[in-house]
Order: sequence, then structure tokens, then C-alpha cells
Amino acid sequence: MFGLSKKRADHADPRRPLILVGIPCYGPVPPKILEEYMRFAFHLGRRLPQYDFTMGIRSKSEQFRARHHIAEGAIACGADYTLMIDDDMVFNVLGTQGATDAYGFVEKLIAHDKDICGVLYYQKEGMCAPVLMTQTTDRGYRFLREEEVEHKLQKVDVAGGGCLLIKTKVFEHLAYPYFGPEFEWGTDVQLCRKAAEKGYETWADTSIEFAHLRVEQSEVSSRNRHQFQVEDQIPGEYKTQFITTAVYNDLIADACKWTGYQDIDEMSTYAQAFHDHWQAHKAAGGTDAAWYRLFPKERVCRQVWFNTLSSHKRKMTEFVLNTVDHTSPKDILDFGCGIGIPAYYFAMKGHRVLAADIAGTGTLEFLKWRAKEHHVGLSFYESLGGVPAFGDRTFDLVVAMDVLEHLPDGEWQVALREIARRIKPGGVLFANNAVLDDPTHAEHYWADRAAFVQACMKVGLMPFNQIAYTKADLTQTQPTSMEDDLAHA
Repeated sequence: MFGLSKKRADHADPRRPLILVGIPCYGPVPPKILEEYMRFAFHLGRRLPQYDFTMGIRSKSEQFRARHHIAEGAIACGADYTLMIDDDMVFNVLGTQGATDAYGFVEKLIAHDKDICGVLYYQKEGMCAPVLMTQTTDRGYRFLREEEVEHKLQKVDVAGGGCLLIKTKVFEHLAYPYFGPEFEWGTDVQLCRKAAEKGYETWADTSIEFAHLRVEQSEVSSRNRHQFQVEDQIPGEYKTQFITTAVYNDLIADACKWTGYQDIDEMSTYAQAFHDHWQAHKAAGGTDAAWYRLFPKERVCRQVWFNTLSSHKRKMTEFVLNTVDHTSPKDILDFGCGIGIPAYYFAMKGHRVLAADIAGTGTLEFLKWRAKEHHVGLSFYESLGGVPAFGDRTFDLVVAMDVLEHLPDGEWQVALREIARRIKPGGVLFANNAVLDDPTHAEHYWADRAAFVQACMKVGLMPFNQIAYTKADLTQTQPTSMEDDLAHA
């Protein structure tokens, strides 16, 4: 396994620091990676004569076992540093022939003199987020957002195990075994968490970027990561890969910041606090629009709670987010957006998104704050209630999840027709009224699933599945006035 099998092999100069390069290796290594590592090894030998090197390649059936044995080997051979590198890291992101700077990252990491120091690379699946984390609660972590990457040396709570330079003394102070089964945390979180408990800090030089080689040997980096985000699928009707929890973790973190509550558990206690007031509000002659402006923080809490903790709701949201192609920008309406998970996500992906809801509601104000906080280019339509008019605007996609049932009979049919005429031929409506069965909810006026499907088909929206409806190419259909619809409702 190791080039040096005992403390300071006889040929090693005891005056020179020893660096163990540890590589957990899983299955065949692609030729591109072999080329990268040969260039890297050449660079180490020619450019760093002041160090001794040894290599440990550990086959892994389980990642934690491979990393644990590498740590044991580093201690056994007396290494001053342990450089862990995964077998899918590409150092030369730009692919420049003959480049030497790309392989000089070890000197930079050593010069920082940190206990644990990583680099920038991105997930090769899911959201393709930076593999750097910040701690959100005592046991919770989230990936950094792109705007949080400083492209310089920065302190983080967790750095990705794809490339970590670790002072070997860190392992000597950690509880044995150094890595365990990944039931709750991955190996990178385990290491950084244990190290922090012993007073060691984790840093990352985010000016150093690696590419992450995917299974099909395409590389994910900052230049192209958006084209791979949440795109993996198998043939068939559904894309099967669900959105990574980063979407929800970021939402919860932002909601905590906006509401002032500590975590999702505290928000959950306020999620239903206002519903007992509905009947009293209506009895006093209060309007629906005025009702939705009451209890702003509690409403945000309820929507965060419902959207993150209901597995049924999450699967529907994940289907919506997975279905849309991001290779070209689209015109999207999130009708009755609330906290706007689809609106925010699609705007982050570069689409032209209009988020529409009642003016002055806490949920809409939260979404506006969130877009401004993270420089997400969302547009907003703030209505006074009822069915808004969008003029001549048309959309490739309309999201109206958990919305139309909040409109009384007659009004929801008008809203559906107004939506349908604004959807471009071949466009899609996402609405979950065909699967809703909640007539007891205080704010719901109806739950007639069959009537909803029939109404969709009547306006040229053909069911694709229970929540997706495609717009037929009825070129003879022309938009009419909302007043005409109201007259025929």
C-alpha cells in the first residue's frame, strides 16, 4: 500500500518534511486521471526537492475504510502531512498543455500553514454545489452558495475530502477510528467536525479550483456546472434523481434569518398558530386578501414547514424542478408563489421568472428579501387579490401549486382560463389540484379533482400526469378579455 512502510524509511532525509499522498481508489481509474497524476508526480519530484514524498493507494469498497487506512499509514510512516486526493480530481481545469501552475497547489496549501486545508471543486451530481460547508445547527450543515465562495483563503466548517492537506498530528489527537460508517455524516464532515472539537481549524483556498470527473468522463467545474445541475435521469416519464437537500437547507437558513427563529423545529411550533383566527376574520367581514397579509412570520414558518417536512409535497416540488430544461432561458410564471421555491430556483438557473402573489403578504416579502439578499434576478407582480391580469405576457411554464383551491367557485375557473391563454403552445402548467383532497382546510374553498381536470382539458391543457398539463397547439385560440371570462364563469 505505502511507499514507506515504517517510520522514516532509510533513504528518506530526516531533515526534510515527509508528505504522504493518499488516494482512495474505487475500481478502474480513467486514463485522464492517470495522466493527471503522472504530471502531478513529476511536478512534485522536480519542483519540491525540499520535501520527501510517499504514496498510499487504497482500494475502497467503502470510502471511510480507505480514508481510515490512509490516516493510519501516514502516522505509521511518520509523515508530517497527509495529502488526500480522490481518484476523480482533475487539477488542470483549463486543460492547458504543458501547464505547470495547475500542479503547484501543494506549495500553496503548505504555505498557508493550516491544520486542514482544502480547495474548491463542485459536486458532480445533484445541484453541483461547491463542496464546502458551513454549519447551520449543532448537527446540521449546508453547502456554500456560489456568492459565498471568496476565491481566496477562507475559513470553512467543512472542506471536501476530494483534496485535503492535513497536518498528520491532527489524526494523532482524534478519537480512534479516524473515520466511521457514513450513517449521519460523510467522511469530510466527520474529519472536520472531530478536528474542530479538538481546536483545529478547517480552511480552503478557493482560488485553487479542481474539476470533478463524472462517470461518463465529463468534467464539472465553475465554468460548466450549471448544465449538469439536477439533470441525471433514466428513460421514462419521470426524472428520478431528487433535488439535493441544499435547496431546502438554504431555504431554512434564509427563513431563520428573516423570521428570527432559530431552526426548523422552532418555526414548526409557529406554523399553525394563526389558523384558528380564520373564521373570526371572515365573520367580521374581512377579505381573503387582507387575511393573507396577517401573521407574516407565521405564514412563512408554515410554508417552510410544509414544503420541507412533507415528503409528498417535496416529491411534487422535486418533480417540477427536475422537469424543466435549463439549457436555454424560459419565461416562467409562479402564480400564487408564496415563499416561491420554484420561482427562486428557476431564477437562479437563469430563467426569466415572474413571481405573482398578493401585495403585502409576509411570504411575498420574504421572497423579495431573499432574491435581493442573494442577487437573484426575480421579477414580481403584486396583486390586490383575485385574478391578476398579465396583459400580453405569455409563458413557457406556469407553476400554480397549492393555489387555485384558495379561490371560490367561479373565480378559480376564470383564473385557470387566464393562465391557459398565457401559456405558449407546447408549454406546461404545474398544478396539484387533481391530487388534493383537503376540503376541511380553513382556506380551501373546494376539492373537486375531477372538475379540475375537466376544466383544464376544456381550455386546451392536456394531462401529462397528475400535476403536469401541456398546452395544445390550438393556433386558432386567441386571448380574450378577462371581462368576457367573468361573464361566462
